Amino acid sequence: LKRFSFLESCDRDPALRQIREDLAGQETVLDLFKFYSEQLARDPDVSSPYFDRLQRIFMCGTTPKAMNGYLHGAVVAFRNEGFLKVFDINTLNLKWPLARLFSPWTGKVFQPIGPQRLSEVTGGRLQPGGAEVFWGANTYSTRWPTAKMAVEAMRGLGIWLEKASPREVLNRDYDEKGFFFLASRGRSVNPENQGRDVFQFNYRWPGLKTFPPDNYCVDEVVQVARGLYLGQLNYATELVLPYSPDLDPSLYRYRNFGFFLLMDDEWQRRREEISFDCGHGPWPMGDR
Repeated sequence: LKRFSFLESCDRDPALRQIREDLAGQETVLDLFKFYSEQLARDPDVSSPYFDRLQRIFMCGTTPKAMNGYLHGAVVAFRNEGFLKVFDINTLNLKWPLARLFSPWTGKVFQPIGPQRLSEVTGGRLQPGGAEVFWGANTYSTRWPTAKMAVEAMRGLGIWLEKASPREVLNRDYDEKGFFFLASRGRSVNPENQGRDVFQFNYRWPGLKTFPPDNYCVDEVVQVARGLYLGQLNYATELVLPYSPDLDPSLYRYRNFGFFLLMDDEWQRRREEISFDCGHGPWPMGDR
């Protein structure tokens, strides 16, 4: 729990010296992310050096070959970019502690996707590069009043939601699934990532009927420890150009609007121990 799983090319990277020193003072890798999250909550500057450290960790993470099953989610920090980057004040992150009290989001779930459903979403188009594709969904809980209100508001807006199965409700911490995406390996759309391979969650296909602004989003994740993944919230800042997988991603001017984590059950237990981005405390597993 106290070891990164980095690319071999990063073993002797001097830029990681500060990050390793930071990690030495923490019990686990997850505690380090909590420390960075707390520092960014105190520092409203969008150019905080802690964003640089998160970016360096992202660049050194390995690319998953596949993602299956359920992973719990946590926000590390949001970041104002593009048209929101005014006076270098990170207003998105400043507002998150209050918004977290109302957020029903618990993580993401992945499963294989059949050719028929894939064709329906993409209009018969193949995924660029022929990569294996997975069906993904964000997961939401309705097990406390504010979260239930948020989910009902989403439903009222016409956002595509699906009920979780009885087994999922019993064994997991979510009740609804929505904001669906196609997940696969690919080359990063964010120019700051220098074309590195990542695992992408593409919300942009019109067949997904993604509600704005997430219809401009391509999340990207890398693995930073066993069962722990660091992600970026990449949004297009060129809003007029219609989405096409055939166009050069640079035309859409993607920018990183924040970092998040996905984690397995073992990391989730540690997350609850240290109260990292929990909002409501330990998740009420199976408690209706």
